[in-house]
Amino acid sequence: MKRRTAGVLIGVLAVVCFGLVLSAVYPFTMTEPHAANAPSGRFTVSETDAFSATGSLVVDGQVRLAFDGVVTADGAWYQRVVDGGVVSAAYQPDATGPVYRKRTIAGSDNVEQQRELIAEDENRVLLGEGQDGTNATVIVKENGTGVTQPVSGTASVFVNSLVVAGYEAEETDSSDETVYVPRSGWYNGREPYRITDASGEVRTDANTHVVTSANVSWDTTEPAGTYAEYLLVRSFSDEPTTYRITFEFESGDAALEKPPWVRSNRSH
Repeated sequence: MKRRTAGVLIGVLAVVCFGLVLSAVYPFTMTEPHAANAPSGRFTVSETDAFSATGSLVVDGQVRLAFDGVVTADGAWYQRVVDGGVVSAAYQPDATGPVYRKRTIAGSDNVEQQRELIAEDENRVLLGEGQDGTNATVIVKENGTGVTQPVSGTASVFVNSLVVAGYEAEETDSSDETVYVPRSGWYNGREPYRITDASGEVRTDANTHVVTSANVSWDTTEPAGTYAEYLLVRSFSDEPTTYRITFEFESGDAALEKPPWVRSNRSH
């Protein structure tokens, strides 16, 4: 009897040890990101005609991409985008008026290239240029025919960046709003990756899934298809990469004044 009991215990221990070995190699579950596991409830951007929005993507403490924009009911719009070392702003006073663009970039060589491109386009006029230290700025006026407001598209970039994680809906007292919190875990993507230290929340309209606000962050390690790979990547690279995404969207008409750089160059 003792021998039989000992054999059963050894068998159980062997199974447990085998399970521990497997857990060091493969995660028990792989999660699909929000883009895949919620196709019918995917985060979206509102299609309203008048709104204001802001967003930022911060990677390892550095602003990688940021924007703010306004679209009014009468067709006027403004947008400012920070993309690395380039700051671009654009303004159109009405749906058919000219578009004014201001672009600030590093290096005078880039400005020379911009000047040449503008000169080759009969629909664009160089209104001004300047140099401030290592940064150079060009201001352009272009024909507004056929131009549609780009603010919705830019807002979509930030909303789409939210869906690399999976989310759980939290209980709220409001029937009009759904609050989602990001989940840490193992994810299937182009390459498997692991999200850790996920925090924050995404607020959406309960019926349309339009994102009204987001403030989330997480650490991403990639590739990370197994525990062994995860540990190797963490030990011999700069991983994990820390992401923070913020987004605010407010429907309704907002006041939109001409930017100062447009007012000072409108006589051209």
